[in-house]
Amino acid sequence: MGEIPNLLHIIWWFRLFFVILHVMKRIVLILILSLSVIQGWSQSFADPKSISMMGVALQGPDSVFLPALESVGFVQVQTENPEPDTYYLEGDFYGIKSSLSVTVDEHTKLLSEVLVNCGPYRITDLYERNHKYLLGKLQREWGNFKAKGDGSLYMLNNYGYIRQSKVIDEQRRYIIQYYYLTTTPYYKDASNMGLKGMVQEIITSNPVFENDMEHFDVMGRIISDELVDREYDSRGYLVKAAMLEKSGGKSVFTYEYDDDGCLKKRILINATSGLRTVYDYRYNTSFEITQQSMKVFTKENECIVSINARNDMSERDDNDNWTVNKLQLTAWQKGQRTKIETYEQVRTISYWDE
Repeated sequence: MGEIPNLLHIIWWFRLFFVILHVMKRIVLILILSLSVIQGWSQSFADPKSISMMGVALQGPDSVFLPALESVGFVQVQTENPEPDTYYLEGDFYGIKSSLSVTVDEHTKLLSEVLVNCGPYRITDLYERNHKYLLGKLQREWGNFKAKGDGSLYMLNNYGYIRQSKVIDEQRRYIIQYYYLTTTPYYKDASNMGLKGMVQEIITSNPVFENDMEHFDVMGRIISDELVDREYDSRGYLVKAAMLEKSGGKSVFTYEYDDDGCLKKRILINATSGLRTVYDYRYNTSFEITQQSMKVFTKENECIVSINARNDMSERDDNDNWTVNKLQLTAWQKGQRTKIETYEQVRTISYWDE
């Protein structure tokens, strides 16, 4: 009779084991999903073509930058007599307790400026230690800061401006202040053409792989009646669009980017004919397009057109965009001989902030 309780005891332990195993599998699955969400979110706000703070791209509407700042520990707070178009947050700025004020442009409602106040400090040694620590952090991230005549330090690159200052409040306490200014448009349509800055209009003689005239709005979106149904990600990169065909149908564009935020591949598929056109781009260290190609494939994946272009830029404007270029074009079409042609191109570029 003693064997039956032992058997029931063994069965009970087996059931408990499988319950524990099931719970552990659920926990592991939740952890995997949570990690995927965290990784996906970090990719959504990291942008190599924007000035950033603690990995957060300082750009976009409040629906983008507020959740991004909250994801690194900042909390939105209320304040007395708030400034218009300004958000207030508190948190740790690279580990130092700080307050933030984030200002959006009154017209576009996109992030324009961020002001960070660390402190205040009554103890000089603590101020000096944190000042040195923060400056070291930012210089490792952005390079050496330059000195201004008023004693502040600053850094300026193609994407924005950072200034570090010492402020003394009414109670004679020290405050470490950082000012961030974004100097690039939110949408990356211009940068997809290898352009930098707040481009408004570009006119190109002998245009190849582009139109002779392009216009961009103040937020960086290309103005085009042909490009419709556009889809942008949270960083302002165009990921999908459609092009109106003369027949009345639509061809669909998809876009792929590299780790530097440069457009590396653009694919156009015509739903009616089944033709697939693939554009590939290569860049130099200044993120200018040095080579580009276009290949057209049939539904059977046969290449019927291949065009390759190589740029040799010789002159640039104050924004480091090329204004004079020698383009060598190599073109082949099925059933025809290869052609090699050279074009002298001149660009006239105007900017919104001029």
